[in-house]
Amino acid sequence: MDTEKYLALADVLSSRELPAEDDGSDAGEGGPGFLLAPLAVSHGLRQADPALRVAQVERFHDDKEVLAGRLTERWGEPYRVGLQTIRLRTAHEEIPEPWAGFSLLVEDAYLWELPGHGRWAVLGVADIDSGDEIRLLLLVTETDPP
Repeated sequence: MDTEKYLALADVLSSRELPAEDDGSDAGEGGPGFLLAPLAVSHGLRQADPALRVAQVERFHDDKEVLAGRLTERWGEPYRVGLQTIRLRTAHEEIPEPWAGFSLLVEDAYLWELPGHGRWAVLGVADIDSGDEIRLLLLVTETDPP
C-alpha cells in the first residue's frame, strides 16, 4: 500500500472543486457535488479462485484500516457507518447520489465531516460484487449522508 500517495490524493480531493455534472477526471469519476476515486484496484480477481479473492478482500480491508488511522490524524475521529440500510432504502425512497451508488459497492465505511470544507469524505472497500475487481475507494461529497 502506498499510504503517502493515498494521503496526497485525499488532500487533492478534499480541496478540489466538485463537478456540477457527471464527469471523469484524472482522480476518478465525479457527478454533481462529488468525486469518487479508486485508491487501489485488484487485478484479475473477477474470475479468480474464491479463496484468493477472500485473501485480497482481507488485505484491502487491512489497508483501509491503516489509511483510516492516518486520515483520522488529519480530519479527526470518523463515524463508522454501515451502508446496507441505505442500500435497502433505495427500493422504497429516492436516495441522493452519490450515496445510492456508493451503497451498492461498499458494505461499511469510515465517514468524516471535513472541517472548514462543508464536505464529507468516505473511505470504504468495494467488494460486494464478486464479479468485479476489489477497490479501495475514497468519496468526497457536498451531499449530506441520508
